[in-house]
Amino acid sequence: MKKLLYILLFNISAISFAQDPQLFENDWYLYKITIDNVDYLPPNLGDVDLNFHTFTENPYRFFTGFCDGIDVALTYDNQNTQLSLEDNPGFLIGSCFFPESNLFNDQYFSIFYQNLAQAKNPFSYIITTNGSGKALEISNPNGNAAFYGNTPLDIRKFDETQFSIHPNPAKNKLFLNATNTTGNLTLKIFNIEGKLLSTKNVTLENQTSIDVSSLTSGIYFLNIQDQNGNTEVEKFIKE
Repeated sequence: MKKLLYILLFNISAISFAQDPQLFENDWYLYKITIDNVDYLPPNLGDVDLNFHTFTENPYRFFTGFCDGIDVALTYDNQNTQLSLEDNPGFLIGSCFFPESNLFNDQYFSIFYQNLAQAKNPFSYIITTNGSGKALEISNPNGNAAFYGNTPLDIRKFDETQFSIHPNPAKNKLFLNATNTTGNLTLKIFNIEGKLLSTKNVTLENQTSIDVSSLTSGIYFLNIQDQNGNTEVEKFIKE
């Protein structure tokens, strides 16, 4: 009887101090970060493909990222609901080319690492539930934190491609055609290094022209944003 009671108490203790299984049962999506009591939202410029965050078991690892990604081993302090990341994580190169995206990427990683090498351990984490929705907060010893949800944030991106451009390559003019969308648009041209070169506001019915005669030969990106914040990016070549 005493042996059975000991086993039961041991199992209850193990369950009480085990890392929250909800960490592994959900894919997490980054909603915002807080650094020095200032909130930063992920920019939506249409160039991010690594904004998802996953915890795995056997082995314990954490995959996270925004522009770039990291795949890192971690350990848990179950009694204090904390986790620690290994130093010098493996980095995966992402796809961001806009300065705003790269800046947010660096801010996000600064929560977890000093100089992208030394982990700022230990990290506290907490999961809260509101109906079917779950929220995860991870904070470092300085109080800076990342906030995630188990459903994708409304990133205000067009559900389907709404635009086409021609000719591509272009010499003097680039024509923008809309399939369904009409109304007021903001058009921004970035070079391959992510530098903003021009901004133009247009009212689009079916087609509008963009003067690219002053651009030097090379690869450029046309960022198209409607009045509701929906964004699409088209790549073109200037001859």
